[in-house]
Amino acid sequence: MAFIEKDLPIENLNPVAMGEGNAKKPIYQMHKWWARRLGSVFRMITLSAFSSDEESAQGVWKKFCGGANLSGKTVLDPFMGGGTTVVEALRLGCRVIGVDVNPVAWFVTKKQIEPVDIEALDTCFEHLEQTAGEFIKSYYKTQCPRGHEAEVMYFFWVKVAQCHSCGAVLRLFSNYELSRRSHVNVSICPRCLQIVETVGYNQKTKCPECHMIFDPRKGISGRGIFRCTECGAQGKILDAVARKGRALDVQLHGLEGYCTDCGRFFKRVDEDDLRLYEKARHEFIHRRQSLLIPHQAIPIEGRSDPRPVNHGYFYFWQLFNERQLLCLSTLQEEILKLPDPNIKELMLIAFSDCLDANNMFCKYEVEWHKISLFFGLHAYHPIERPTENNVWGTRYGRCTFVKCFEKVRRAKGFAQRPYEQLVDARGSRFSKRTGTERIEAYLTESFSQLKKHDNASLLKCQSSEDLSFLPNKSVDAVITDPPYFDNVQYSELADFFYVWLRLALKDEYLWFKPDLSSRPDEIVKNDRLGKTTDFFSQGLFRVFKECHRVLKDEGLLIFTFHHIRTWAWENIAQVLIDAGFYVSASPIVRSEGKSGFHSNDGNIRYDCVLVCRKRAGQWMERPWASAKEQILQDAVQWTRRTLESGMLVNEVDVFTIVMGKTLEYCTKVFPYMFFDNNTVSISNAMEEMKNFVDHVAENARGIQKPLPKAYAQSAEQLLLFLKESETRYRNQRSR
Repeated sequence: MAFIEKDLPIENLNPVAMGEGNAKKPIYQMHKWWARRLGSVFRMITLSAFSSDEESAQGVWKKFCGGANLSGKTVLDPFMGGGTTVVEALRLGCRVIGVDVNPVAWFVTKKQIEPVDIEALDTCFEHLEQTAGEFIKSYYKTQCPRGHEAEVMYFFWVKVAQCHSCGAVLRLFSNYELSRRSHVNVSICPRCLQIVETVGYNQKTKCPECHMIFDPRKGISGRGIFRCTECGAQGKILDAVARKGRALDVQLHGLEGYCTDCGRFFKRVDEDDLRLYEKARHEFIHRRQSLLIPHQAIPIEGRSDPRPVNHGYFYFWQLFNERQLLCLSTLQEEILKLPDPNIKELMLIAFSDCLDANNMFCKYEVEWHKISLFFGLHAYHPIERPTENNVWGTRYGRCTFVKCFEKVRRAKGFAQRPYEQLVDARGSRFSKRTGTERIEAYLTESFSQLKKHDNASLLKCQSSEDLSFLPNKSVDAVITDPPYFDNVQYSELADFFYVWLRLALKDEYLWFKPDLSSRPDEIVKNDRLGKTTDFFSQGLFRVFKECHRVLKDEGLLIFTFHHIRTWAWENIAQVLIDAGFYVSASPIVRSEGKSGFHSNDGNIRYDCVLVCRKRAGQWMERPWASAKEQILQDAVQWTRRTLESGMLVNEVDVFTIVMGKTLEYCTKVFPYMFFDNNTVSISNAMEEMKNFVDHVAENARGIQKPLPKAYAQSAEQLLLFLKESETRYRNQRSR
């Protein structure tokens, strides 16, 4: 038995995982990937999978903190995504096989683990700064209010729409605030666009130039509706888009700059600022045919989210303004001239990552004084007040090319000397180097080559439904994080980066030749594409069946899972059974979500770690009442341990824990689970346990619901845990 089948030291691990959830390790900050699992959690999963159950929890934790060497072990991740398993297993000395159907995921993982000479990387950056950097910076110049030459950090834009009733042209400000600070608030005059500073928030702010009195927090648009300031009529933004036949126009009205003498400042744009944009626009028009910009249409057919197409954006290049397109093209052209292929690709990673904040779908966060990222949400979310970032970067600012290069550089430094952010007895965080570990791989082309090298990796950009490049029983463990049905539409999101990366990589790698990143065999639930729940389950079954073939008989299939719907757990249980697996253990651990208490569908804070073995034969039958009692005892134990690790739990978290335990026991005894001589199906078992959690949750909210006496003790304990967690949360908020 492996240690992970006996225990997982969450008392030590959860505080570390929560810290990483709020601030990812440098190597995982190189490039955006969605729902990326925590390195600390997958490090512990890998260590625990290859540790004996005779070891103590503290012994395993010591290896986590001090370093370990799993040389000779081969790990497969059939859904590598952002590369967490690949990175953590490689760091522990394993040979690693990573497979993903999405080219962006493949490329990001490849660059995370390839070694590089950091001095050579710095030299190439200096070259880029002297070429593309100087060109880009020339388009982000201004004068500060005192007349000094200064750099623009952010340009502020606002969409304009025409009133359907009176024809007035309206600026769609949802509010007029630019900055909230403890002592000074900065806002925009609705009439003349002058920048107005006040001591704190003043709902009767007066513009010093045109003398208009306005409330900075009351604009004319919100929730897709806008109100005409001339006639009072209301209209829908989408109706205004439909009348125009394309995206709404935008108006440049202000900027935030940085002056070496005066520091940061806000100002209304002047004639020189407007002329500078016109210069960029004219150069873009003149050079448009030769620029490296994506020309693909944004897919409409089968789209899970109608945005941004229903807002009038039909091509990917339309998500950017002319100055951004000109500067981004120039930057990518200079990157492609770099002679070293490895460094060139690392610069492309920095370039691609900076796209996240260099488009016209980002807003300025008035309380945090920085730009938001496009993919702060897992969606293409059009906004009425876009903020244009400085593509190259200044001393301050977020996700500029300079900042993204610095992230790449930190990531490669971390790869050479990895560490863990641990928590001491007082709750303080500190960094600890984990022995002589490194995150650098020799990349191979085949499994036979993989076996000849230590710290080697084989990365494939393809579907894992066919792992024929791997021999039977050749893998020691499969450790992965599969897609969760329809939770994330990966290719739909990844296309944003893919269409730019393709410009540079289509002649280097076959999988970057197609116009878009989506593939027919991508395993995801999307009814609009005809990819139903059954399509997803069948695809996952075929992958797990291949994993069963390549996994050694004593090997483990381990994956993390959570979902808010009972049907998803039922499907996973059936897929595992059909593929020849059962769940031998299901520990619960902190997930990648940030700190918080009140979860929702997209903010589940705990993962169930499903540890699976090959089913060797038939099982003895078991009464459902006995299995249910064991499920609830385990759920109580893991909920208690989660609280004791310093975490909070709510009803969604309890649901995850109970569903994980139900899945474990159902797969262990299937199909020999009986109640009153009748077979209990997985569906019936899941539904009964869901109702149990619902009753406990309702009692926690003060709605008295009777529970079966046989399980009242478990219900009372879970109820106490929920109330204790709520009290602890309120106390934390009050402090």
